[in-house]
Amino acid sequence: MLLATALLSGCRPEAPEAPDLIVLNGKVWTGDGNRPEAEAIAIRNGRIVTVANSDVVRAMASAATRIIDVQGRRVVPGFNDAHWHLPLRQTADLTGAGTADEIVRRLKTFATGPADAWVLGDGWGPSDFPGLQPHRRHLDAAFPDRPVLITDRDGHQVLVNGRTLALAGITRDTPNPQNGRIGRDAKGEATGLLQEAAMSLVQRLLPPVSPDDADRAVLATLQKAATYGLTSVQDASASDPAGQRVAAYERAGRAGTLPIRVRVAMPFEMNVTPERLAELVRLRDEHRDRWLSFGIVKGVLDGTVDGHTAAMLAPYADRPNESGLPMWDQAALNAAVVAYDQAGLQIELHAVGDRAIRMALDAFARARSVNGTSERRHRIEHAELPSPEDLPRFRSLGVIASTQAMFASPDAITLTSFAPALGPERASRVDAFARFDDARIVQAFGSDYPVFTMEVMRGIHAAVTRQLPDGTPPGGWYPANRISVAAALRHFTVDAAFASREDQEKGALAPGRMADLVVLSEDVFAIPPERLWAVKATLTVVGGRVQWDGKREE
Repeated sequence: MLLATALLSGCRPEAPEAPDLIVLNGKVWTGDGNRPEAEAIAIRNGRIVTVANSDVVRAMASAATRIIDVQGRRVVPGFNDAHWHLPLRQTADLTGAGTADEIVRRLKTFATGPADAWVLGDGWGPSDFPGLQPHRRHLDAAFPDRPVLITDRDGHQVLVNGRTLALAGITRDTPNPQNGRIGRDAKGEATGLLQEAAMSLVQRLLPPVSPDDADRAVLATLQKAATYGLTSVQDASASDPAGQRVAAYERAGRAGTLPIRVRVAMPFEMNVTPERLAELVRLRDEHRDRWLSFGIVKGVLDGTVDGHTAAMLAPYADRPNESGLPMWDQAALNAAVVAYDQAGLQIELHAVGDRAIRMALDAFARARSVNGTSERRHRIEHAELPSPEDLPRFRSLGVIASTQAMFASPDAITLTSFAPALGPERASRVDAFARFDDARIVQAFGSDYPVFTMEVMRGIHAAVTRQLPDGTPPGGWYPANRISVAAALRHFTVDAAFASREDQEKGALAPGRMADLVVLSEDVFAIPPERLWAVKATLTVVGGRVQWDGKREE
């Protein structure tokens, strides 16, 4: 009828507007069940308009359309890191140091600037120290006068030297703070190890980060993320005392300089007030441009296995008198979860041990019962060791398992510290991604960066093989827990978008979705799984903009 009217009036129907960008000749894994595979994608105004074969899409081009021929390479939806952190400070990289001497060497290399400036490092593990016992004596000899603070790779314990202890006023008589632990030797003297809430005793002394430094950290870190094919990250930082992190994100959002999309969690607080809830709802509703978003709160229920602070139902295998450090009692947790849920906010709770995971599930069940709500998509972050009897509760309550692919990497810390703390039976079912999939639980993958690298393909390799890049251990670490390449891709794309309540906007390559995609150097479905770690992103497109083309220096 419209065509007839146009002809009678002497007018021609308007031709569809041509795409801004076309990606041709690819092997496109769309993540969309309606069309799982395709060859080409047409993009206009930051959105996908067509996913089809190359001839159909090529015919849509105008003289102004940019055409990228990917020459048969694998194309997938843009990767979305569902659990990520923004480091605002420059620190020495201690990852994989292996020995206390190597830690000191790296710190000395890093320690420039004034003689009284702080020396900071990140990434050590218990296996780097003799007898798995971190101690300040290794730092005191090298830095008798400068304050030193080094954070373990999980971010739940720090080691400081004597100078730092003195500045903080920590002595043998200092009591453990609530939800924290000060390491002590057999004589009661502080060893320099500070766990969980005890870390704040020294972290509060650190000089503030300047706005300029924070802005540089945001842009540099997100640009780096784009080189790995990441088009979205979900910042799960539990605290932001001075508001520096959120302020830096908002400045970049206003300036339009965010290279990839960011969803930011805000702190989950006990005894939250109606005024604070209203402020969080306002923050969520004011950011609707899809580059920067809010609407989720992050709480911490326990610590880590390496620090023996993850809350367990049974004692640790190597410390039979300890079963972890729960951060909340159930009644207070229930009340807080009910309040945030009632306000319409999404909740993510860090819970590593089986006891903490059960506490989180109980609180989510309580909120559903009291508020009559569903589809909030509340999440449990890490969920490393759920009790087998609690696994079905994730699905029945609609709770998302926000897991980290690289946690299945059997490195030295995992094999010499983490696994022995659990014992063989619990170690055999920790970070068991296949168990979540078999139970049909929505599982969103992240990296926990900077705990582990944010290189997505390294994470996919770990989840698929449960080996290191050198092929060890043969056959993989508890290989029954491995998953397929397709499952790992889905967890980093479709499921991660679902976890951020953005599955109608991104996560799959389909008409109407945001044009976020990555082109890979090799076809991940055709190569041996052992090669997955070496696959690179050669092109990253976010909202139709090329943010990484594989040519710039990383």
